[in-house]
Parts: sequence; C-alpha cells; structure tokens
Amino acid sequence: MKPRNWAVAAGISFLSMVLMYGYGASRMFSLDKQEECTVVLHQRYDSKYALAKEQFFPLTQKCNASYDMVPFFVNPSVVLLLGVTLLCAGAAVAASVRRRRAVPLRANPRRPSHPQENRS
Repeated sequence: MKPRNWAVAAGISFLSMVLMYGYGASRMFSLDKQEECTVVLHQRYDSKYALAKEQFFPLTQKCNASYDMVPFFVNPSVVLLLGVTLLCAGAAVAASVRRRRAVPLRANPRRPSHPQENRS
C-alpha cells in the first residue's frame, strides 16, 4: 500500500479513538449523579463509590460497586483504536522509507563515477 493510504487509515483510526473517548467522557458527567444513577440508569446510588474521584484513563465513574456509568466497550475500544493508529502510522513510515530506497538516484552523466579517473 502507498504511504498516503496508511496515513489516511491512521488519521481515521485516531479520529475514531478521539470520538469514542469523547463519548465515554460525556457519559461520566452529569449535574446530579444521584438522580442520574437512580432515575435514568435504574441503579442503586452508593455515595462511597459515586463520590470517588473520576478517572480519565481508564474512563470510569461508578454509581455503586457493580455499575459504571461509562459503557463497558469504551475503554477497550480506545485502547484498540490507539493500537491501530500506531500500527498504521508505523506502516506509513515504513512504506515511505521503503519507497525512497527503491527509487534509484539519477546519475549525472557529466560527473565521473570516480574522482581520480578523469585527471587530465
């Protein structure tokens, strides 16, 4: 594949990772956590877990010991998309280096191949 295609794939993967992280982060915050947990999510609210500090990696905000406000698929998706981004970026660099090495340099016909050959 061309380096440009790998770079585009890396960009799309990175954008997908940012969007997934944003989705997970948006699920963490609410104006009233107790109401969010009990009324919207139908979960028991436990202040011991709910008032604990939020974590931004991995994304987590608990209502109680067994329920997290961030969906279960967000953190693995972010890690997977980060890995895909790094692989595609590495493949873009490798393809670019390979392509530059495959293209021979133009030989200048006026210049002697060895500096001591043309001593007149």
